[in-house]
Amino acid sequence: MIVVMKICKISIFEEKDLCAAMITELKKRFVRKIKLGVLAFFEFLGAFSKQIILFESYPDFDGSPWMIYQELKNRGYEKKYRLVWAVDKSLVPPKKIECIPFFGNISLYDRFRRFRYKVITKLIIDSNRYIEKTSLKTFRLHTRHGGTLKRVDQYSHAIGKIDYILSLSSEMACLESSVVYKGAGLDREQFLPLGYPNNDRLFIPLDQSVIRPWEYDCNNVRYKKIIGWMPTFRRHKFGHRVDCSKKFPFGVPLLYQREAFEKLNDFLKEKGVLLALKIHHAQLDDFPKVNFSNIKIIPQDLLSKLNVSMMDLIKSFDALITDYSSIYHEYLLLNRPIALTIDDFEEYSAGTGFSIDYFEWIKGVYLNDVSDLTRFVDEVSENIDSAKNERNLALHRIHAFVDNQSTKRVVDFLAEKIPL
Repeated sequence: MIVVMKICKISIFEEKDLCAAMITELKKRFVRKIKLGVLAFFEFLGAFSKQIILFESYPDFDGSPWMIYQELKNRGYEKKYRLVWAVDKSLVPPKKIECIPFFGNISLYDRFRRFRYKVITKLIIDSNRYIEKTSLKTFRLHTRHGGTLKRVDQYSHAIGKIDYILSLSSEMACLESSVVYKGAGLDREQFLPLGYPNNDRLFIPLDQSVIRPWEYDCNNVRYKKIIGWMPTFRRHKFGHRVDCSKKFPFGVPLLYQREAFEKLNDFLKEKGVLLALKIHHAQLDDFPKVNFSNIKIIPQDLLSKLNVSMMDLIKSFDALITDYSSIYHEYLLLNRPIALTIDDFEEYSAGTGFSIDYFEWIKGVYLNDVSDLTRFVDEVSENIDSAKNERNLALHRIHAFVDNQSTKRVVDFLAEKIPL
């Protein structure tokens, strides 16, 4: 009798679990049907209104999406489509650019608008914060916001459904499809080796009327050469992320004592060279609070104040010092000296790591210590480019095109493929 009761109890519990599972499945089906119904309703309404081309970039109105946006406007597509930017809720939108709050703590009304916009969008062009496709009728091009270098598995695998993604060359596309985005389920054919439209800016002559950050409030000091130093992100200023176990006392590689900064500044002054240091906006900033004559910090808010884009900034450099940053790929197009700090290569490899064989792909003057740094400064001041041949090999391996036509190639492709 006891045994029978136990069996009955088990049977009752199983029946309850089965009922609960059936109810859950019915709820899911009901919600799915509601979503499909709403989707169909908005698609129906969209047939009677202008379709949308939706853009995203970070910072807003920048990068390859901005270049594509401008090209579409120049070709008159704004007469046929609404060109809309998906932006953060906190942004105060410019008067002549249509925007929709898309990111951040947006209201219920804006969530409803966001869903509606995604449904009736003809084309999504995103580069940083992913915008998922809601409708199968929507075409999505991901432009990316930097070339392949560091390992970014968690970010790349979350890309979602796309139609195409931009790449810099066929060789890079093969690497990206087989390594970087391997977990995202993308095919090699989805990688377009057309170049990045944002790089077209590098071929536009510098506007001499624009004030450079080091010219601002500097008593008209003139320098023989400007060397930019753009270290990659390593340690978040709020402690959110640590990409490398090695600690730099002042937030930059190679320089471990305050005296090293002073000696370097004296050497730069002797050579008539300015070192313009652009620290990553999220990097913990422990830079010495000293007003050096030939080492200048370039804060992001000053760039914004002077309306100087990142591309305008790097075009102003006679040479570049970086490390594991994708800015290497952009500056490579300018065919100017590049130095690479590698004093924490082992620690960085063990932490964030790389998607490529670093020394096989990334060529330049490698800097292990301060003496290497001063030697590079000396070379630049004397117009010596000791790594030019190796760097040119890297240039033509990474970039299929060394021109200002990437935007045209991409828009031509979209116009024919979608078609627009």
